[in-house]
Amino acid sequence: MATLNTTVLQWASAQLGKQIGAGECWDLANSALGHAGAGTSSDFGPMGDDDDYIWGDEVALKDALPGDILQYRDYEMTTTTTTDVTFADGSGWTDNPYVTVGHPHHTSILSKNPGTGAITVLEQNHKGNKEPVRSSTIRWKGSSTSTTTRKPMKRQDNGKTESALVVVTVDVTVSGKLKAYRPKKP
Repeated sequence: MATLNTTVLQWASAQLGKQIGAGECWDLANSALGHAGAGTSSDFGPMGDDDDYIWGDEVALKDALPGDILQYRDYEMTTTTTTDVTFADGSGWTDNPYVTVGHPHHTSILSKNPGTGAITVLEQNHKGNKEPVRSSTIRWKGSSTSTTTRKPMKRQDNGKTESALVVVTVDVTVSGKLKAYRPKKP
């Protein structure tokens, strides 16, 4: 017999590329829980447009399972990739662009949680434009990784290509609230 989580995830996964209900993020979670016979946010808590919905029993993110429902509040994940290039004469350059993904108020379904702080979710309406169901990866905790290589790079002062030490550091910071809820019967 399938668990509620398994049924939620199977149904939601089959909806990739489709718009569910009115296309709101809430519609995907609500419909998946309904198809599984689980309670929805209507059964467990406040239901205003800007309320933080409750989808079942809250669980720690590190313990969240595929099929759990995620509720976001003022969530932001910023990824900064710093590339530090140093040539033999000590000159070089640094570049550090960043990308921020934000969800002031959002709901999604967890599809993978390998325990590293990076998770894969199923969601719709992630930019507020009624986008269909898609899979995306976010983090629930920050991280930092760095790699060092030596490779040919173009100098910015004279345009010539020379061997350089290249250090690439990827820093991910996370802020706001992200809560996980285990589906349960109403």
